[in-house]
Amino acid sequence: MRAAERRISAFFALATLFLIGLASMLADILVQDPLTQNLGAILVPPLSTGHLLGTDHLGRDVLSRLLHGGRSSLFVSIGSAGIAAVIGTMLGMVSAVDRRGRLDRVLQIGNDAILAFPTILLAITVAIVFAPGRYQVMLTLAVVFSPVLYRVSRVEARRVIQREYYQVSRMIGTNRFTRTVLHLLPNVLPQVLVQGASLAAIAIGTEAALSFLGLGTQPPHPSWGLMLNDARRYLVQAPSLSLFPGLAAALLAFCFQYMSDYLAEKFHAVE
Repeated sequence: MRAAERRISAFFALATLFLIGLASMLADILVQDPLTQNLGAILVPPLSTGHLLGTDHLGRDVLSRLLHGGRSSLFVSIGSAGIAAVIGTMLGMVSAVDRRGRLDRVLQIGNDAILAFPTILLAITVAIVFAPGRYQVMLTLAVVFSPVLYRVSRVEARRVIQREYYQVSRMIGTNRFTRTVLHLLPNVLPQVLVQGASLAAIAIGTEAALSFLGLGTQPPHPSWGLMLNDARRYLVQAPSLSLFPGLAAALLAFCFQYMSDYLAEKFHAVE
C-alpha cells in the first residue's frame, strides 16, 4: 500500500511540475502583459474582478507576473542541472576509466577546488564581475553543480568497471567508447537523474535569492525573487504579494525534491 501511495504522490508531483511549466510557457496566451501598469488599481486584493491574485504597488497583475516569473525559475533550475549533468557525467566517466590515474587526480583536484567555494558566494562573485542576469546565474550554478555530479558518476562508473560483464567485454576486445555507451552510461544515468532533480530544487531557491538581491533576473523581466523583493515593503498592506511567489517557489522546489527521493527509492529497489 505504501508503494502505491508513493507512486500516486510522485504522479501528482510530476503533474504539478508539468502544469507549472505549461502555464509558464503559455503565459503570453493565458494572462495579460506582466509589465502593464494601472496606477488606478494599486494593491488590489486577491479575488478581485479582473485580477485573480490582485495587483502590486504599480498596479501590475500578480498572476501574470507569477506565471511569467516561473519561466526564470524553470529556465535556471532545469538549465543549470542539465548542463551540470552533461559536464559532470562526461568527466566522471573519463576519470573512472583512466588507467594511469594522472587525469583522474587532476580532475579530482579541480573538483575539490570548485566545491571549496560556497554556491551563493561564487554566484555573487560572477554577478559582480560580469553583468547580473539569469544566464549568468544558470551558468554559475552549472559550474557549481558539476563537481557533485562528477563524484556521483565517477563512483558509479568505477563500481561498474569492477563487475564481471564489464571485464569480459574488455577482454574480448570491445573498444572503450562502446563499453562506455553500453555498460557505463546506462548505470550512471539513473544516479545522475536522481541527483540532478535534487540540484534543480536547490537552483530554484538560489535563483530566487539572487534575484531578491538584484543579482539574478533583472527588471523589467518578472521573477519570483524580484516579486519578493518588491513585496517586502508592503507586508502589512498587502501580505499576499509575498505569499504567492514564496509558495510557488516552495512548491516547485518540493516537487523536484520529491521526484528525486522517489527516483532514488525506485532505482534502489531495482538494484
